Amino acid sequence: MKVGVPAGGETVTRAAHSLAAHPSVESVVIVGPGQSRDYEVVRDPSDCDVLVVSGPDAPERYAHHGIPMVWDGPAPAPGVAVWGASPLGLALAVAEREESPDLVAVAHPHLEEADEHQVRFPRPVGRVSVASMRLGDREVLGGRKAGRFAAVLVSGPVRSVAVVDDAMFMTGITLAGGVAALRGEPGPVWKDALAYLRTVTEMGLVMAAGGPFDA
Repeated sequence: MKVGVPAGGETVTRAAHSLAAHPSVESVVIVGPGQSRDYEVVRDPSDCDVLVVSGPDAPERYAHHGIPMVWDGPAPAPGVAVWGASPLGLALAVAEREESPDLVAVAHPHLEEADEHQVRFPRPVGRVSVASMRLGDREVLGGRKAGRFAAVLVSGPVRSVAVVDDAMFMTGITLAGGVAALRGEPGPVWKDALAYLRTVTEMGLVMAAGGPFDA
């Protein structure tokens, strides 16, 4: 698989590094204009199999290339083959693999401030004010956590699963891992949750499981 990553921004830079180190990826190129010390820069990505893009306007900016896109946005968009490649999508992918989860929550510096509820995430994140949002067919609680760390927490009657890591590291890997969900039909990362979770853990995210979590 040859992956094109548009130039610019820490999220896509980190995603490029994760992709370049993964065995499913033959090569990574930066789609310019731009410069890179690590990767070839091309203006025409027509020989790429997929573009990995980030940001609310990314599908509109890159759809004209006619190449399937992996995107960190929350919903379908023209030209996007895989969406939800983000910490929120990671939470939903974890929830797909758990038995009757009653809490799906994310704390991240890029989310908006919220004040509807509070969720206690594992340390060092701790308590975060969150608001309810709907993604796919699930309710997700999300809120801004200032600082370096981000967390995903999914809890049910049997056990909880948590991911706590550097926020930008998590953001880059959850975007890069979306290539694992490329299939014939467009869909979100949680539609192929097992392949997605396997890939993001291979890229460096660590998931810790324990007893039901008292949020």
